[in-house]
Amino acid sequence: MVDINLDRKHPMMETTTTVEAPHNVLIERIMPAESELKVLQEEEQSFVKGLPPQKFFYLEGIFLEGEVRNGNGRIYPRKEIETAVQDLKERIRTYGPVAGQLDHPNHLSFDFLEIAVAIIDVWMNGNNGEGKMRVIPEGRGKIVEGALKAGIRVGVSSRGQGDVDDNGVVSNYKIITIDVVLNPSAPHAYPTATLAESMSRYDPRNELVKLADATLHDKSAEKHFEIAMRQFLTRLNEHHPELWRKK
Repeated sequence: MVDINLDRKHPMMETTTTVEAPHNVLIERIMPAESELKVLQEEEQSFVKGLPPQKFFYLEGIFLEGEVRNGNGRIYPRKEIETAVQDLKERIRTYGPVAGQLDHPNHLSFDFLEIAVAIIDVWMNGNNGEGKMRVIPEGRGKIVEGALKAGIRVGVSSRGQGDVDDNGVVSNYKIITIDVVLNPSAPHAYPTATLAESMSRYDPRNELVKLADATLHDKSAEKHFEIAMRQFLTRLNEHHPELWRKK
């Protein structure tokens, strides 16, 4: 039984209403070619009393990079990464898994309909922040799950705000979440082929997203979603074979 205290204000409610200026929004992608996430499948007890155990996909690896100049020309000192990891860990401990979206928006607020993953743990490893996220097997998460089953390489994108000096060094960093994204493996192609952009190009009427949403309340839509997913992946493979994980 989960005790929900409606009088207790969740920290994300405060975070999403205190952004001072768009230039403070910091979004950093970690490309699969540089640091490929581990893809795991584990069975867990249901999170809803009375339901049987369920298998989930998990992504594990580097979520935040420290002490290196990233693709955006920014450097996150180790202490900023440590603070972000501690913040996420405390939020997970207090409120449960932290939600992440399918492809990141260019703002700090959350869209419940876009949630695809749940961050369940984070830790430091050297200068980097590593973690583990659970793929939600419904809605947008069903698209991520389908991509993983097809062998597509996915990456992560941190979303937060902070200050950046003239040398690109970040300070006063406030982590919001880690989103799941899809990038080409070729470094020079970054970041031209996100999953959202690929879906827009190869699924122009957005049928895949509509069907993923429909499966939430209509199980008969599952078959149509699987067909649409196969068609989308076939088109994606024809144009971006580098996105697939090597066996």
